Amino acid sequence: MSSGTTPRFTLNSASQALYRPPTLQHSSNLRGLINTGKVLIATSLSFPSRHVAKTVAVTGADVCWLDAEHVAWSSDLLVECIQIIIHESGGKMIPVVRVPSKTAFEYMAWCLNAGAGGIIVPHIETVEDAQGIIDACRFPPIGHRSFPPFTFIPGVTDTTTDGESVFSLANRHVAIIPQIESPLGIQNLDKILALKEVSAFMIGHGDLRLEMGLPLSATGTEEEYVKALERAKQLSIDHGKPIVGPAFGPEMIKLRIAQGYRLIVCCFDLHTFAFGMIKAVNEGRTTAEEFMRSIQSK
Repeated sequence: MSSGTTPRFTLNSASQALYRPPTLQHSSNLRGLINTGKVLIATSLSFPSRHVAKTVAVTGADVCWLDAEHVAWSSDLLVECIQIIIHESGGKMIPVVRVPSKTAFEYMAWCLNAGAGGIIVPHIETVEDAQGIIDACRFPPIGHRSFPPFTFIPGVTDTTTDGESVFSLANRHVAIIPQIESPLGIQNLDKILALKEVSAFMIGHGDLRLEMGLPLSATGTEEEYVKALERAKQLSIDHGKPIVGPAFGPEMIKLRIAQGYRLIVCCFDLHTFAFGMIKAVNEGRTTAEEFMRSIQSK
């Protein structure tokens, strides 16, 4: 580059801020951010807790993945934690929610009305599945999302940029992310990604392997599984729509980036909490034991 600067492949605080919405009641521009091709680093919120949400919000991640598929969130607490992530991070961390199912249309509405920047939808297998999500998550004329009358204060929190409306801004900003986790989903992936409103996709490695009759794992070398991942990577490239998902530790992060991932959940709050405390407890016990032995030996 002529300026002599080295291009960044991940975001810093300043570049995170570029994708904030006009007001914190709107959804951040995750769709635009995904289109930059940057590697986005995410954390997760699986503890249904306001206190944990406040801590997660200040960790500096680009995205927070809230999992409502495998965690029994109450709808009001889920909405509150979405808003906590947004406001405690100053709009720099974008909440993305994995909803309970592909027919959980009420959750999609509640989460987007709360300001979520994206929706991950599990067990998408067909174009019809994906189109149903688009209908629920896009305002007319693209979809049939209903205007949320209790979200914005007219003239105060519904401010938009010139030439935009609440509806056009949401349609442009919100990312729709189908989760593919069956051989049928892999078979139909080309057609699913051809839908303009699909922004990225997630591979559910565990469920995909189980559906293939393979042992539960995040990786593997079985021919059918490897071919599925190769197809997903090639279609990601062909359609310019990256893969989203977890990767723990440097080696898996490298593997996932090589496989076409550009939004990586690098830690789960549950695992970080549990393994961090296990490590600290073991270190404490070992240190105390060794020190006491040294005292006794004198």
